[in-house]
Amino acid sequence: MKNFLINNVLLINNDNSKVKSNDIEKSVSLVRYPNPQSSRFEQSGFTLVELMISLVLGLLISAAVIQVFITSQRVDRIQAGGSDIQDKAIFGIQAMTQQLRLANLGNEGREINDTTTQGGIVLTAGNAAATNVNVAITNGLKNGYLTRSNDMATDGAKGWNGTLTNTSIRSDQLTIQYVNATNAPLFDCEGNEIGVNDRVIERYYLTEGSATNTARKNLNLVCDAGRIDGNVLTDFGATAGNKTATIIENVDQFNIRLGVQRPTSSTGTPSYEYADMTVKDYMALTGQKPYITSIRFGILARSTANSPEDSGDTFTILGTSQTLKTQTNAPKYLRRVYETNVLIRNARLMRVIESTTGGT
Repeated sequence: MKNFLINNVLLINNDNSKVKSNDIEKSVSLVRYPNPQSSRFEQSGFTLVELMISLVLGLLISAAVIQVFITSQRVDRIQAGGSDIQDKAIFGIQAMTQQLRLANLGNEGREINDTTTQGGIVLTAGNAAATNVNVAITNGLKNGYLTRSNDMATDGAKGWNGTLTNTSIRSDQLTIQYVNATNAPLFDCEGNEIGVNDRVIERYYLTEGSATNTARKNLNLVCDAGRIDGNVLTDFGATAGNKTATIIENVDQFNIRLGVQRPTSSTGTPSYEYADMTVKDYMALTGQKPYITSIRFGILARSTANSPEDSGDTFTILGTSQTLKTQTNAPKYLRRVYETNVLIRNARLMRVIESTTGGT
């Protein structure tokens, strides 16, 4: 192989071919290599400071979203608990009110007290031959099935137990009776049909639902309805096969008051005033007791599910302040008091007062 330099052009003689040097230079110049000085200016991305700022902003936004979610869940649980209480309490009170308005039905509108025969509010009872009592049946009726309050005497299997309460005051029991004199079918508080001229007795009281070993029990307001055929009582109290119906679940307290009209003066033109009395106070009156014109009752209802907030421990029911029983680590619930006054329209009082001029 021979090389020749002619006019600054290198000729490479490789026996069979000749290649100019400037052609080689052109070929070499087509191959580009990265410039280490300029490559760092062409790179893109985040600096450490920018990355830290992005992370902080992301954490702040996430925390805000989580807080909104937690607050939303909290509010939702409170609203659900409030709706639960309202729905079951109002529905139960309406159903109970409808039944209480039947009290004394079929008793010819007689005024009601503790001596009224077949009186709509059952305060007294005796055997079949007894007089001046509200219920006279074979073997009588135990105290535990009569209208009761406070620490009044009680007996009888499945009878009233005033200690079944979640507050500092005992619960009450209300017992009514009526006759279906409407010439049309009615239904008792258990949902059983009442035949025409059937005599019904019903009682409302608290009973324990699911058993617990805590101071505050799971209590329900229930109804027990039976029949009195002649002097025979069936499907009531401790009689065989008797069942009850739940009116309102999760009730911490049930109290009643008897609404009465009593005279305010014994001389001159007679005048009367309306008063609320506990059953115990009413039965403690001496002489002829005033007539009962209405029934006032109140309940303390609680939510079924736990709540993120508690409604407190003190409530006013029918004008009396009551405190929940003390319980360590008691779960939080929403609670509300509901009260209503039911006029006994089948025993309304009509008073004719004579004027001093002799007119009426």
